[in-house]
Amino acid sequence: MVGDCNVTLFITSGQQCQRQMVTNLQTTPNTNCSYQYEIEKTCLKNHVANCLSNALASYVKPVTSLLLHQLYHCGDLKYKPSVMNAFFLNLIKCKQQAFMDTEFCWRYFRDRLNANRSDPLLCREYAVAKECVTEKAKANCQICDMLSRDTYNPFCPNNTDPELLVNGCQDLKKPLSCTADTIYKRAMECEKKFLASFLGDRKSNCGTTYTALAECLDKQLSATCQDYANDQRLKDDIQKAVTAVLRGRRFFCEPLSLRAIDLDFKVRPLFPCSAEFLTEMEKCAVPVREEYRSQNITELCGNFQEAVKCSNVAQQTYCKFDDDVGRIIQYPYSLSCEDAGGENQNGGTNVNSSATSVSSGLCLTMFALILQLLQEIH
Repeated sequence: MVGDCNVTLFITSGQQCQRQMVTNLQTTPNTNCSYQYEIEKTCLKNHVANCLSNALASYVKPVTSLLLHQLYHCGDLKYKPSVMNAFFLNLIKCKQQAFMDTEFCWRYFRDRLNANRSDPLLCREYAVAKECVTEKAKANCQICDMLSRDTYNPFCPNNTDPELLVNGCQDLKKPLSCTADTIYKRAMECEKKFLASFLGDRKSNCGTTYTALAECLDKQLSATCQDYANDQRLKDDIQKAVTAVLRGRRFFCEPLSLRAIDLDFKVRPLFPCSAEFLTEMEKCAVPVREEYRSQNITELCGNFQEAVKCSNVAQQTYCKFDDDVGRIIQYPYSLSCEDAGGENQNGGTNVNSSATSVSSGLCLTMFALILQLLQEIH
């Protein structure tokens, strides 16, 4: 029981406040989120007051404030730790992580809703956002079996969420069978081959080379990670996360985008990066990609090495990898130009042979001058 209400009634009636808010946003052209949010807050407060009456009435305001983090809040409500919140979190046996960073869950739905309320992609965006919030609650509150995502969705043709491949509660607490450092160690072996094909061959094709990279990842990870071999969705998400972090595909082929929210809950630790990471990585990659595409490859290796330095800074700034994993991801790139046949900035010319050629030329010139001086003396 939650005061005078059982848990099921307490949860479902609270969800009704959110239902009304998003329905109004979807059907009323002239309304806005701020206005509807005030209505939602009043609705939730009245609902909580119905459950927490008499001796519990003084708890209505703080409980309402806490629960608003779980409902759609226009995407910008941040959790603030307080003594009162700590008291209630202990009471309901929740960690504060259940209510922290929920604006992240709503961010993409909010942006798409603000851009176009009739966008058909809102159907899935709203479902994914709700699942994100629900996952937070399941993973951090001892109400797992009693909580489920409200599937009402006014942005879908049948007013119901599309099917989402999601984990059960117990599965959320179970990590991947292989660690991040194992996954990235194997992935780096494939990445080095991918880079060698571009740094060593100006005519590499992104389509066929990326297919080879995917096949290499398949082979390496299937042999070391049971989850990868047994679950197609995990397999796809692990590849998405890994290739978004590694450099090669972005540097030589195309910009990459990825949202952690779209990854399976288990896979998200492989991509502990903020949205700024992808933006900064793209800035690093552009000079290399443009140089390669132009086929005027006079500074390819130099640009590549600069891009690696730039991308390492981006990774250290915007990602929260463990130190061991960070070193695995960064280290091999420093030798990629040398590994690819000794190529350097001069369009693939071998550094050692070039230096030897220049040295030989100087020796012959000096020898000829000495002979000429000797002849003049005699």
